[in-house]
Amino acid sequence: MIKNNQNDYLSMKYFTHNSTPFRVILGLLVLLTACKKDDIIDNPTVDNSYRQIKMTPISGVRIAWDYSSLTRLSSTGSSPEVLRISETSLLAVYDNNGSAYMIKSDDNGESWSMPEVLFAKTSHTGKDGENNITYENLMSQPTILQMDNGDIIAACAVHYRYVLTAPDPDVTVQFPASILVKRLIGGSVAEPAKVVYSNLGCQHPELLLLPDGKLHLYFTNSSIPITLQKMSSTDLPVNMKEQQIDMIESTDGGSTWSSEIKEFGPDGVDTRWVGAKTIVFRAQRDNIAPAAEILQEKIIVAYADNKTVTYKPYIVTSTLGSSWPYTINGDAPGRDYARYEILPDKYLITLPDLLSISDEVSLLSYETDANREDKSQIMEVSISDHGAGNFTKVTRPFPFPNEIDAINNSLMRFDANTIMALTSSNFYDTNEFAPLAIKGYLLDDLKITAAEITEYPIFVGGLSETNLRAGIGIDASNLYFNAVVKDNTPVVAEPGTQTGDGVLIYIDAANLSLLDVDKGITKLWVSSEGALSRWDGREGSWVPATVSGITAVATATESGYQLEVTIPKSVLTSFNNAGIRFAAGLSDYSDTTSGCVELLSQCKDLRSSSWLGITF
Repeated sequence: MIKNNQNDYLSMKYFTHNSTPFRVILGLLVLLTACKKDDIIDNPTVDNSYRQIKMTPISGVRIAWDYSSLTRLSSTGSSPEVLRISETSLLAVYDNNGSAYMIKSDDNGESWSMPEVLFAKTSHTGKDGENNITYENLMSQPTILQMDNGDIIAACAVHYRYVLTAPDPDVTVQFPASILVKRLIGGSVAEPAKVVYSNLGCQHPELLLLPDGKLHLYFTNSSIPITLQKMSSTDLPVNMKEQQIDMIESTDGGSTWSSEIKEFGPDGVDTRWVGAKTIVFRAQRDNIAPAAEILQEKIIVAYADNKTVTYKPYIVTSTLGSSWPYTINGDAPGRDYARYEILPDKYLITLPDLLSISDEVSLLSYETDANREDKSQIMEVSISDHGAGNFTKVTRPFPFPNEIDAINNSLMRFDANTIMALTSSNFYDTNEFAPLAIKGYLLDDLKITAAEITEYPIFVGGLSETNLRAGIGIDASNLYFNAVVKDNTPVVAEPGTQTGDGVLIYIDAANLSLLDVDKGITKLWVSSEGALSRWDGREGSWVPATVSGITAVATATESGYQLEVTIPKSVLTSFNNAGIRFAAGLSDYSDTTSGCVELLSQCKDLRSSSWLGITF
């Protein structure tokens, strides 16, 4: 179910019949109507007094992206995926120039092997009327999954391409056509690739291993079945009117599948693939790019649907026991818009990927052109804290300029507290796309019970190589904050200013969780040399305050600086010993006139409800 945007509600509620501004306006209208022209009041009294607005706090998992972890997996390529195959080993796949490749890392992604062909580009002969024509079989969108016995199942889509030389100039035709599968044992190809389905529109394969050992293979398919004879003919109508999400399954580890070639027509002269189960369909629309996960004993499939104008992400659900007993048509029950906010139709949101973090938390990635110039597309990742729906807390892992793309994305679980986002981008070379990876750290609300700081879970550093790691401690009298900053270009702020490198500390000591800031909420700035500045909230704004009682010790390091800050509870208004809201920020300058400030993921300067929840 789509929820109303809370901020929209807040902006609307002051114009209800019971609100003060509405009563004042209504009263003035009545008064003006009753008075003569000479009797109009020049200075009506309006209540402009400040009111605190309490908000439901942002809670649960948020992602802090680490720009310093940005890695290029190969010099060129697209559609990367990464799979962990042991505690230290990773396997990555991507497509490039018509073939699919795999590379391996035995040091958790610090270095990668030379590319090895996984699915090789091939060709076959088709028909152009009565003449033969050569088709190129282009391998794309590779995907991999590890079975319980350690075997790797790989799949990819095949696009057919041919060139018509009769027109002037030549015309190149390309269209999605088939799904291939092969098995790897010990990281090496163990069997040749085999076609498991072929039809106009076959692409976007997605593998899912069920708890009972069954394999599901989801893919995009055209709603119109095409014979294999026509698939390799230039008579094929390559413009599809509608696409759907189909699924085939294997009960023997991928050796055989529920799909098969069936003969049709007199004496079986025509053949086509059958046996796929249609999961999602919308008449006269495209449902494409499935991504499947198991969550809370359910199968969750995310996909893109151009229900109105542009593609938007949707979610469909089935229980493990029933496993899609019927096709979900149109807006039938079981189909839900994935995002919490409904974005304008003009914005494209497509090619989703889905990753479950726990029984409650899942991540949804996609590419979008929202607020991008020249319709370039960028990867976004959103979070659901209640299964797989109403995704919010949106971030962009790759902070690339507007003219740079980050497309054909995927997600993987790197370790317990880290995910990896993968994309195809022309960031390093505007004329070439390459597979890139970046790490993101999962951060939940914190529970702090000791003064000694041994862990540094707070991370800020998604915009540059400069980053901050921080931890918090507490005792009966003080709140402690320690930060380790990696900064190879230190800029010392001029005395009495914040135009230099340093760290911001935000404390909602009263745990008010407000739309803005007021009494009980404090902001500190600590320079890289330990200089302190303080502001306290007052009726929605920051006002300067004394730093008396607060101490900061700065220490220079080889890679930057460290800060140790002690904040007495007594200097904070109405300190809540049960819990507070807290945020941190990083001030990174290249010189004393140019720099930027980055806050902890999802946090906003004036909105304490967006800060991290901390209990004691």
